[in-house]
Amino acid sequence: MTAVQSAQGKDFSSYQRPVTPADLAGLSFAFTRVSDWSGTTMGTDPSFAHDWAAFKAAGIDRGAYWYLLPGVDPAAQARYFFAAVKAAGLEPGNLLVCDSEVLAANADQATHTFCATLAALAGHACPVVVYTNHNVGQHLTSCTGWPLWFAWPSATAPPGSLIAPWKSWLLWQWGTAGGVDANAFNGTSTVLNAWVISHIPVPAVAKPAAVTVTADGKQTLAQIAAAHGTQPSGILRATAIADQLYPANVAGWINAEFGKSIPPAGAVLHIP
Repeated sequence: MTAVQSAQGKDFSSYQRPVTPADLAGLSFAFTRVSDWSGTTMGTDPSFAHDWAAFKAAGIDRGAYWYLLPGVDPAAQARYFFAAVKAAGLEPGNLLVCDSEVLAANADQATHTFCATLAALAGHACPVVVYTNHNVGQHLTSCTGWPLWFAWPSATAPPGSLIAPWKSWLLWQWGTAGGVDANAFNGTSTVLNAWVISHIPVPAVAKPAAVTVTADGKQTLAQIAAAHGTQPSGILRATAIADQLYPANVAGWINAEFGKSIPPAGAVLHIP
């Protein structure tokens, strides 16, 4: 695959052996399957927890995907999927993928419901992505609000006519490498990291409580200044000079430039 300057990744499942560090060497990201259907009964891929932890240990961006069955309650599928990933250690920046490959009359509605439910559970910190192909993707007209992971084995990137109704793709499954599905991110590893980080909320920094400066524990600086016919800045300047925080020559220059403004006794604050 030589079509785009891109970060490279792979997606795994129990169809392969459990992931090893060697499997992840040189990759920028990796995905692993959560869904393990038994008919219409939901289950969890036996390799999921192992692979999920291996991705984290390797220090690469990671995602989990769920194979959607349109004939089963999509909201219930989303809840099961989210609970399974959360139990394995869901973290901000992890990607959650709806694998929508089943062509059905309600494919668009089911995919949309699954993604909307999942997005509400995960919040902005864990991006929701739609994985699909042209056969199904062309019908997912209400799902373009979520980024596209497009399956198209080819040596060249998928054209716009193929990925419609999406305008662009985020990820492209371009073929296989070493017997494992291989993928490209639509950009370099630096761009990928920036995109992932953009979804991680910045912790709020608590603002320090306002401190009221007083001379006697009762009056504010503004009250002291008003009582002595000066400005708060004058008191602070005078205080700094009185407490000898400036060398004598600097203090003299300050007084010469701004006017000698030592307030009456008791008005000068004392800086510890």
